Amino acid sequence: MAQQEVLAGLELAYQVEQFYNREARFMNQRQHRQWLETMVHQDVHYWLPINENRLAKDRRPEVTPEDGGIYDDNYGDLEFRISRLETGQVWMEDPPSRIRHLISNVEVYHTDDEKLLNVYSNFHVYRNRRQRDETNLIGGREDLLVREGDSFKILKRRINLDMRVVLDKNLYFFM
Repeated sequence: MAQQEVLAGLELAYQVEQFYNREARFMNQRQHRQWLETMVHQDVHYWLPINENRLAKDRRPEVTPEDGGIYDDNYGDLEFRISRLETGQVWMEDPPSRIRHLISNVEVYHTDDEKLLNVYSNFHVYRNRRQRDETNLIGGREDLLVREGDSFKILKRRINLDMRVVLDKNLYFFM
């Protein structure tokens, strides 16, 4: 993200918030294909790094995209995952999960390139499967959005989970 951040105005911030609300609705309604084709850039990097809890005196560098992650996907990877879901043969999603995405604390910043925006947001993803399988994932996202016409597309997404260990049986969904 840019070092010198200039906050976007109210109208632009509102447009970005509506973009995220629509994205959450697509995820909640399992409209993954529509999300991919209308909201994700062809050059996307969708990344959920593996974070470590370190002591304050541990000076090792932070993780980078070269370190890989739980998700380290490009457009083709996302398309493959969605294609698998569409077959109905993904056992970990049979029966399908009930998922609710809540997005908050959206901050929108201009970059040096007028077509790009840095966006920070928080999320809470509630997932329920079967009778007693429940997961609450809480974290933040750092996105780089590119303007396309009257809307935006996700060019980069870094997902930062607030928990060190995810106790869910699978993460075959999107955040």
